[in-house]
Amino acid sequence: MVAGSIPAGVAKFERPAIPILTLLPWDDAGLGLLRAMNTPEQKQHLGGVETEAKLAERQGRYLTYHRPGETEMLRIAADGEIVGSICYWETERDGAPAYETGWEVLPAHHGRGLGVAAARALLDRLRPLARHRYVFAFPTPDNPGSNGICRKLGFELLGVEDTEYPAGVWSPHNVWRLDLRPAAI
Repeated sequence: MVAGSIPAGVAKFERPAIPILTLLPWDDAGLGLLRAMNTPEQKQHLGGVETEAKLAERQGRYLTYHRPGETEMLRIAADGEIVGSICYWETERDGAPAYETGWEVLPAHHGRGLGVAAARALLDRLRPLARHRYVFAFPTPDNPGSNGICRKLGFELLGVEDTEYPAGVWSPHNVWRLDLRPAAI
């Protein structure tokens, strides 16, 4: 056998190229992304498919979420292709100000690590601007992708609680918390 050659019968696996990930501001094109994400599969953990009027209302709101350190709604691009959305906003948790974050990656792009990469990029963007110590995420217990992102990024699972999202829809959600302060050395 020649040095460096693969023996007969052994499969050769190539590592896929790591995509270049970019977080882009929300803009008028966001309505198309909202429509693409508005499917039963995509919304199974988010309260179900929304009406066109609700999407238009959401788009109008998202266009105002450009206040770094307070709230940002961003589109996730991988190698220039829009693959999802990610955001953070100010909230109150246990009587103290905090942030909440959420994300969606289109089904065709699941399993590629894009959600983890986007959430990491969002947290790196937020940390130097953060006015609050903690950021929370609330995926449903049966959402392995989002719970996996929380685990991989070091969020602490605090428990499960019934949460209303969207308005009028109550269901159990995991409560994940991440400390935005630098780790003690």
